[in-house]
Amino acid sequence: MNKTSSSREKMITVKFYTNYLSRMMMPNLSIFIAWMLISFLLPFFSVDQQVIQQMEQGVLTVLLPLLIAYTGGQMLAPERGGVVGAVAVLGAILATDIPQVFGAMLLGPLAGWLLYRSDSFVSKVKSGYEMLVRNFIAGALGGLLFLGSYFLLAPLFNWFSLGSYQLVDYFVRQNVLPFIHIIVEPLKVLFFNNIVNHGLFTPLGIEAAAVNDQSVLFLIEANPGPGLGVLAAYLFFGSKRNRTNAAASIFVQAIGGIHEVYFPFVLLDPWVLLGPIVGGFSGTLIFQFLGVGLRAPASPGSILAILLNTPASMILGVLAGIVVSTVVSFAIASVLLKRKTNTENEERKMPKMKKVTEIVVACDAGMGSSAIGASILKKELEEAQLTFPVRYQSIYRVTDDPALLVITQRELAAIAQKQTPHAQHYVLDNFLAADEYAPLIQELQRREQDPQQSLQIESANSQGVSTIIFLYTGKKRGSQTMAVEILRKMARQQALSLTVKKMAYEGQALDPTAVYILPKELAEKCPIPDVPLLVVDDLLTTDAYRQLLTEGVDYVFDQS
Repeated sequence: MNKTSSSREKMITVKFYTNYLSRMMMPNLSIFIAWMLISFLLPFFSVDQQVIQQMEQGVLTVLLPLLIAYTGGQMLAPERGGVVGAVAVLGAILATDIPQVFGAMLLGPLAGWLLYRSDSFVSKVKSGYEMLVRNFIAGALGGLLFLGSYFLLAPLFNWFSLGSYQLVDYFVRQNVLPFIHIIVEPLKVLFFNNIVNHGLFTPLGIEAAAVNDQSVLFLIEANPGPGLGVLAAYLFFGSKRNRTNAAASIFVQAIGGIHEVYFPFVLLDPWVLLGPIVGGFSGTLIFQFLGVGLRAPASPGSILAILLNTPASMILGVLAGIVVSTVVSFAIASVLLKRKTNTENEERKMPKMKKVTEIVVACDAGMGSSAIGASILKKELEEAQLTFPVRYQSIYRVTDDPALLVITQRELAAIAQKQTPHAQHYVLDNFLAADEYAPLIQELQRREQDPQQSLQIESANSQGVSTIIFLYTGKKRGSQTMAVEILRKMARQQALSLTVKKMAYEGQALDPTAVYILPKELAEKCPIPDVPLLVVDDLLTTDAYRQLLTEGVDYVFDQS
């Protein structure tokens, strides 16, 4: 039992990190769409093919790693993390000739995490010097990470690339090509696809094509089938947000030949990688069985580019391999996604909630998506006529409380459970999708309407107290008006039937069955009869009112 629990815990951790990698890539998918359009239009302007290749090199080796590192750093430290992450990966970019996408995925989050940890030091700095210290720390970290990536990490990345080349080369020389996808597909998902394709399959394929006029090696990485199968599975069985992205990505990969668009979808769930592996295996098996190949490399690897480089007699065979790999990849990925969807549906069926006094929408940094999500939730609560305090915060800073409702996205669910084990949790896929809050709104409405769930002020009711009055003197009663609204909302939130109002103190008879609230300065100036009385320093306080509603009149007497 412990072994099973440990394995599940490890899998949750793996999913968290792969989801994080995916979220670094998703905002940058537009790069591939832009490059597809550019590469399609450039030939019409008579641009030399070598110049086009240089542009592609710049996009893949410079622009893409910089943006990924920026996004990764920004996710953890929104103010300066992106800049420091970009500076850090620049060292690895300048030190090597290979695309440093993998390095960006490491250095971007590292930069953001280090900046996030530095906040505890900045909080101790004398007031007025915070900005200076923050900028100094960001600059120092950026410089140190740049030097580290240039002198230490770049050679490590080169070594990893060389090892990958030798490993893949072994499969080629042993003539067991279908099994090569066990290595190729994971490398592709980690954005080593261009290294594998142009650094290994293209040189070996050119040698084979010089002898046989065609080579199947040109189809190993260029085959769009495994990726199309994954995208089609997400289109039919993914979440609403992922379906929209998958629809656009299918066109980009099939027609534009930009395979990178499906990598983030695989990273969303590591098990889905089985689809491309078996799909690629099946496609290459068909290519070998039918003896087909391409005359030259297909770059980019679109279906159109593949067919243009296919001998006329082999077109049907190449299409057969692509179709088989697509179908197999789709079938396996669909089974895995449907199982995941069923699990998510089960998780979404929440148990009946206990008392909720506050709602926190929590993300990594507690500023970006959670802020927008909190705004959407407030609007949904208002439309449902529910009044709950809603705030947004970093999940790492949320304080555990049984009466707290924590809302997180799925990739942070495990961390949320560890950070706030006694709080109540609601997990969704996307903070920005208003429809995902619907089950939560329904549950909160049910709790409000269920008398068994309603809170009662036992000690107050036992003494016949049903009215709470804010006292004021003269014509200044603005704070009392606001306080009345605050307390009314809190009473409705806890399903309490109370009359809350304000009243002038001068010349008014006080009701001994009501509870009176007044500010401290008024209590010192005016003699108050022997009535249930709560004196507060600030009329807009909430803690005192919450304690009054939950603990009753006994608490009021203690404070008199």
